[in-house]
Amino acid sequence: MQLELFGAQDEPLGPLDCDEALLGSFPISDGCRIHVSHLCHLGTGQGDTGGHWGQGTAG
Repeated sequence: MQLELFGAQDEPLGPLDCDEALLGSFPISDGCRIHVSHLCHLGTGQGDTGGHWGQGTAG
């Protein structure tokens, strides 16, 4: 899983890739969002589908 921070104007602010860091140590302010991407599914070789939350494939 990969986490990326985007600003209020939807500009990329960078990855949230330090597992030991507290969320408050990143430059997060009002209007920011965190994008979550799956890098691969274990054993299937499938990568991120690029879909939005709730728009995954079923079955």
